[in-house]
Amino acid sequence: MGRPALLAAGAVLVLSGCSGMGPTSPSEAALACPKVNIVRDLQEVTVFRPGGKDLTDLESRAALTDFTGSCDYTSSGVTVNVNVYLVAERGPALQGSTAKYQYFVALAQPDDTLVSKAYFDTDVTFVPGQPRAGTREELTPKIPLPKDANAKDWKIYLGFQLTPEQLTFNRTQVKK
Repeated sequence: MGRPALLAAGAVLVLSGCSGMGPTSPSEAALACPKVNIVRDLQEVTVFRPGGKDLTDLESRAALTDFTGSCDYTSSGVTVNVNVYLVAERGPALQGSTAKYQYFVALAQPDDTLVSKAYFDTDVTFVPGQPRAGTREELTPKIPLPKDANAKDWKIYLGFQLTPEQLTFNRTQVKK
């Protein structure tokens, strides 16, 4: 699958995932889940072998494609149960069958003040003969709020932790 196809699949799934965190009944509307966002510039990562810059040097690329979840209010705050889906594509320069990625989960107050940022490492193992693979990551960020406080305006940001070169690469690609 080429980059445009991988991107198109990810864009469709990200848009469909945005509605997966809302209240499920009118009684839950008062205490809604926080907004979960996959950061556009950090949604994908392209990994080249050291010193490489072209397609023959590509080890792998991956995209955070979707999320689903719910939230639970308790007397000590809100626990957000998020499943994040990652799809990876094997490149010709990958040695072995496993690609490694690092992503983050950041928690922000309603005014966008960052409260916390946690990093997670994940591996994607490619089955022989299959150019694509994926994983589901289960996350449970917690928002410390007083009893009956609403988390609906809080935000959870997801993205790959990129090097400056990877971020520049993402920003210079033509989005289709």
